[in-house]
Amino acid sequence: MACPITVTKFVGTVSLGLLTGMSYSTSAITIPALKLLPSSSTASRCFTEVKRLNRKHALRLSSIANCCFLFSFSISPPRRKHPYLIWVCVISTLGTYGLDFWFNRHLGLKTWALTAIQDSTGLCLSKSCAKKDEDLVVVEAEEDVNGESVQREMDSERRMQRARSWLAAIALSMGIVGLWGDKK
Repeated sequence: MACPITVTKFVGTVSLGLLTGMSYSTSAITIPALKLLPSSSTASRCFTEVKRLNRKHALRLSSIANCCFLFSFSISPPRRKHPYLIWVCVISTLGTYGLDFWFNRHLGLKTWALTAIQDSTGLCLSKSCAKKDEDLVVVEAEEDVNGESVQREMDSERRMQRARSWLAAIALSMGIVGLWGDKK
């Protein structure tokens, strides 16, 4: 039977692998494909949705990985309390929450924290999200969107996703080496 500590480390490592792959595919495939859309209003709407979903899943995967690694560190016997578990959590947190704050610092700390908690847990902490109906399909008229501003936003998001994928890959490789080093 597998040790619960090893299982939680494995779940955390898989979560980091998913985070790395998601960030890489967003920066290398999704955002360049969105740049090829014919109109800036369509590209802006698609990009906003991709950005929202990517942020939600990145924060959740990072939270799962951090909880798993911190749990395995806290229940480990003294001889198995490896410091790499803490380092994986630190790098994963910097790669998701730290980069997310850095690239969205114009929102302010309070607004950013509320949206990060809302996206990572699904809790609604503000009045604006309480009345949001996501199941409704709304057909919007074409609006004037500045293509250059959409391009700048996409470039900024692509830089963030590249940095996130590198930091998540570092945390993932530390987790894999740590799992490989676990012996009975």
